[in-house]
Amino acid sequence: MRNIQIDYKEFLKGKYELTNRSKDIVASGIVPDFGYNVLNFLNPIYQPVVDEKYIENGGPKPTWPDNKTFAVCLTHDVDHVSLNSLNQYLRVRKYRWSLNGKASDRLKSMAGFGADLIRFYQNYLNKDPIHCYERWLEAEEKIKAKSTFFFSPGWSNIKKHHESDCLYNLNDNIVYDNQKCSVLEMIKEIAGKGWEVGLHPSFSSHKNVDELMRQKDSFEKAVGMQTLSVRQHHLYYDIKKTPSVHAEAGFKYDSTLGFNDNVGFRFGSCYPWYLTDLKYNKTLPVMEIPLIIQDGAMLKLHKGLRLNESMAFKYVAEITDRIEAVGGVLTLLWHPSSIKNITNEKIE
Repeated sequence: MRNIQIDYKEFLKGKYELTNRSKDIVASGIVPDFGYNVLNFLNPIYQPVVDEKYIENGGPKPTWPDNKTFAVCLTHDVDHVSLNSLNQYLRVRKYRWSLNGKASDRLKSMAGFGADLIRFYQNYLNKDPIHCYERWLEAEEKIKAKSTFFFSPGWSNIKKHHESDCLYNLNDNIVYDNQKCSVLEMIKEIAGKGWEVGLHPSFSSHKNVDELMRQKDSFEKAVGMQTLSVRQHHLYYDIKKTPSVHAEAGFKYDSTLGFNDNVGFRFGSCYPWYLTDLKYNKTLPVMEIPLIIQDGAMLKLHKGLRLNESMAFKYVAEITDRIEAVGGVLTLLWHPSSIKNITNEKIE
């Protein structure tokens, strides 16, 4: 789709919208929003304009092992470990009860927990559909790749909660590779096989160094290893404060700077760079590996690009071509829970 030449008479007739939407869009209920508009591909956020200018001015492209033309960084944010967990239902209801001062709000919360219990017992004997984390490792092993899994420090290790925070604890029980175990045991197994484990801290930790350090320390003590990489939950990030908070907490790599509702180059670049403390105008020892594409931004039905799989692949292919042209890094985020589209479900 690069160098798109648009016939505007045909454009007004609806030719391009008809071409871009697949046959299954109407049947699936997907609204062909701006993500299906041919003009959307002319948006500069889909071009690494900073890198293109750098090369235009004589800068060398990065070099990669085996003379590869670009690199791919695979990542996963583990926001959910179970689809049907009574402990997690209890945690969110307890949190919401603490917020609701009105009797009517508390009654609504109690009714919601009643619905949680019904859902739990209806699915109690069924295999949890997202207890298949080992399949991600198997898929990556086939292409000789290893990714980073960003895990929450655990609900109980978060001092100031937000209702979007990950609800699981590290001692929660799950099934991994057909064996019952705790989340912590799974993390150690994943790390032991050579995959990287990073921290996915709470929503409000992005500008609170004490809270972030406390979460990092508790997580490191639990897993028995140092944690060097971080991605803020929901990509909640303050460019004035978060870089220095990450540096003070001892992180070496961040991969937060991307989009929740779109794909592309938030800072115009797919090259890793060292972040800056804007208050003191100094370079920090924290390298940003920018997030370029995430699953939710493309495939959620109610927000973002709202694409189907075939159209999403076109975006991925187009952006990959542009990254290859400048020799950059394609950072992908796929949530393990997306295998069941859990992100489209809502707790009332």
